[in-house]
This record gives sequence, C-alpha cells and structure tokens, in this order.
Amino acid sequence: MFGLFRRNKTHDLVGVPTHSMALISAAQPIKPMKLVEFEMAEQSLSDVFDWMTEQSHNRWINGGHFSLSDQMIGRYQLNLSRYFGSNSLPVVFTNSTETLLHALPLLHSTSKELGIIHIGNQFENKATLEPEVGSAYHFALARFNEFRLFCIGIDPRVQSEHAFEYAEDLGCDWLTLPECQFSHRLQVKQQVTNYLSHCDEIVLNIDLESLCARSRLEADRNLDVQIVTRIIRQCLMSGKVKLVQLVGWKDKHVFAKSTQVILQELAGMVPSSDQVA
Repeated sequence: MFGLFRRNKTHDLVGVPTHSMALISAAQPIKPMKLVEFEMAEQSLSDVFDWMTEQSHNRWINGGHFSLSDQMIGRYQLNLSRYFGSNSLPVVFTNSTETLLHALPLLHSTSKELGIIHIGNQFENKATLEPEVGSAYHFALARFNEFRLFCIGIDPRVQSEHAFEYAEDLGCDWLTLPECQFSHRLQVKQQVTNYLSHCDEIVLNIDLESLCARSRLEADRNLDVQIVTRIIRQCLMSGKVKLVQLVGWKDKHVFAKSTQVILQELAGMVPSSDQVA
C-alpha cells in the first residue's frame, strides 16, 4: 500500500560504514516447533558458515553458533553487542524471526528511531501470551514505542483480514506481494527511501522461505530475489543498517540459490582491503 508515510524529509546516502560482515547462526527452541524440527534446524544452521565460505572467498568473520537456551541468550546478546560497537555488521541466520527479540533491547534508544524492514509474505504479528512462531512483531512493537515496522511482500492470500487490521493498529507500513513485482521496482525504491528517511537505524529481517517457490504452479507467490537484493543494497548504502537477520530452518531454504545470491550481495557491499585502511 503506497503512500503510507506521513513525514517528508530526506537524508543523503553516506555509504557503507562496515569493514566486514560477521556471520552468526542461532537456533531458538520456540512453540509450536517440535523437538525433531528444532534439532534439524540446529544442524542446518550450525553448518551455515562452512557452506557459506565454500561459496565465496569474501572476508566473513565467523561469529559462532548459538543454541538459544535460557542460559545462552545472555552470551548471544554479549556477542551481538560486540559487533554493534565495531565496524562489523552482524548477519544472523536463525530459525525464527522471534530471535530478533533478543537483539532489540541492545538497539533500543529513546533518542533514536529504529526501523525494522521485514521482507516476507506474512506480518508475523500474531497476538499471543508468549513468543511463538509468527508473533515477533506483536511483541516488538508492544515493548518498544520508538520502533517502526515496514513489511515488504505481504501476500494477501495467506494473511487474514484481522492480520491486516492489527498491522494497521500497530502503526505498520507495508507493501503487498503484487506491489513488489519487478515492474514496480521504482515505486518500491521510493517507498524504501521514504521509510529510511524516517529512521536513524535499521534492522533487516528476511524470510528465506518467501523467496522460494513452493512449486512451479505457485511461482508467483515468492518474492523476486532481484527486488530483495535491490532493497538490501539501498539499505546498506544508507549507512543505517545495524543488523541483518536471515530466517529459515529447512535445508531447501537455508541453502537455496536465492540465499546464496543474498549473501553475495551482502559481501559485495563490504569495502575491499585497499579501501579499509
């Protein structure tokens, strides 16, 4: 839905401030995921760094793998905070968007507006008593008034009318999947530009399943990876991105060609060694 933004101010692009990317994997046990599914997710995510380094020779830092039990959440947050205070951009592979809830307290500031750009087919705003799959932004926006959410690629065929109404109540902005076709790329770019102008810092969350066609008959239900890489590039060039989170737990999504394209786009935005000095 175009034209949702109420204020009009612009910022010049300041370039990419990061000197490297730190790849972190985190597996979070969360309802209603079954134990066997969590164990599969843990195995896939723990293999991500080795797989990624086989695909590319770019300079990635191995930020480690974390199984987010109650005892490990503090260590995960400490690890993230180290990167937030450095010139390395943390890129987190995780099995659920709800992992973001552990990072947001570290980025919260009453003097800055944090924007979350969620790229995926669903709002993930399910109102539940405790975090479960699909509830991340219900909790994020309820806990932090300074945050603003922009969802890109919402599929009206899989979202209820209530989900749209609740997203509006939460103050979310969104573009539907039909509005994100490659033919609309200039409109998408303008909406992202407007959104970035309202935010001091940005978190990018990308649902990997939303980039993968379920079948040949449903090819129109996945986001165009070209649109996604354009958004990534635009956000990184703003100099405002503090965290990138890639969400998936099945091998066919985590190790997909579209995921590799995203990693290549991220790595390509890191200055070469002769620029870092």
